[in-house]
Amino acid sequence: MPKIKEKEEILPKSFYITTLGCPKNTVDSMSMHQSLLKEGLLPANDPEASDFHLINTCTFIQDATKETIQTILDSIDLKKKNKQKLVVVGCFAERAGKEISDDLPEVDLHFGTGKYDQAGDILKKTFPLDFKEIKEFNEDILERLTLSNSIENYSKPYSYVKISDGCNRGCHFCIIPNLRGKFRDSSEESVLSDTRRAVAAGAKEIALVSQDTVFYGKDTDKLLQLIESVSEVEGLQILRLLYLYPDKKMERLLDLYGKIDKIAPYLESPLQHVSKSVLKSMNRTGEYSYFKSLFEKARSVKPGLEIRTSFILGFPGETTADVDEIIRFIQDVKPEKVNLFPYSPQEGTKGFDLEGKLKDKEISKRVNLVRDVYLEVLKDTHQSRIGKIYPAIVDEVTEEGAIVRRFQDAPEIDEVVFVEDRNLRVGQIGNVKVESFFELDMAGSWIA
Repeated sequence: MPKIKEKEEILPKSFYITTLGCPKNTVDSMSMHQSLLKEGLLPANDPEASDFHLINTCTFIQDATKETIQTILDSIDLKKKNKQKLVVVGCFAERAGKEISDDLPEVDLHFGTGKYDQAGDILKKTFPLDFKEIKEFNEDILERLTLSNSIENYSKPYSYVKISDGCNRGCHFCIIPNLRGKFRDSSEESVLSDTRRAVAAGAKEIALVSQDTVFYGKDTDKLLQLIESVSEVEGLQILRLLYLYPDKKMERLLDLYGKIDKIAPYLESPLQHVSKSVLKSMNRTGEYSYFKSLFEKARSVKPGLEIRTSFILGFPGETTADVDEIIRFIQDVKPEKVNLFPYSPQEGTKGFDLEGKLKDKEISKRVNLVRDVYLEVLKDTHQSRIGKIYPAIVDEVTEEGAIVRRFQDAPEIDEVVFVEDRNLRVGQIGNVKVESFFELDMAGSWIA
């Protein structure tokens, strides 16, 4: 009697999301992740093992664009070896969709911003055969997969929660409004839901992110109410606020820093410059003395607070005197963390057509000059930390020891403290004593 061939089981297709750029993109990748799960796809552990490789792109500055393009090219080589479909998503796809279609035929699909939560439906309509016989997951399985470590935002003791998208500022150097559109608040209910889900997945720290956090609620107290509500979520131990535009509303926000213990002693406020004339040319507000008073208030309301800011060097029309103002500001105010960017002309921004452009060599010279000044200030800052004990969280444990982060440092972008103790647990909260420092990072010992 001939053997009856059993019907071959059709396994669900898998996906992997490569996230480039800032934490806001990480949150967008979370949204895609959940959308793909809802359509029956399963997360893969790495790009090589996936049927669909999605790249969530960044094109904020030239270096980010270069990284995006190189990642796509590398992924094309990967695609050829693994017979997978390559999907390019996000800011670069929004900006260069035609170029992707014309010059990168190996990319099977691309779509821009604002469609992250529709990713599953978009893939299903584009590649229907890959979804044909897949059964839907029940809600319990879907929730477990949503909270799994296969998504980047739920594999660490911290998590990002996005409170808005888009921006209305119109800074002349920034392409974001062209890519993300006008400012749009998320509802308080959705922010609280995302926070609770992340905490349930194991996050001890939540960082609220957006393109312009202080614009949430515009001129109302909606942002202050949101922060108070998030701080009350059970299980949350550290609340970090990122991307705070330095204006009058931030002054009111700082009052909460002194009232809510869970808010980290950390202020991230990108000034971009301190020269009044350059800021005006950038279509931004403020100037040296205002920023100094703002940072002084932050330090007074939250003892131990440290400041992260950023400056753009080489904006059209910037003079050496303007650069000297930044240098004086760093020496005077001593922000603990400084990011420096060479001005990157972005087509489609008002800054792109301004007169007084500087040569790349001159811009690099100015960046290096300010960096050298900052590093000298940082040495003194590090020296003042030696012997001090700080509340801290364990981010990672390796064979060599643990990577610990003070509450004064944001995940992924700021300094860490190396501790030679392999017995610590990821997510453990305690105290770390700083004992020495490198150029940026530190070494120390854990104190229970």
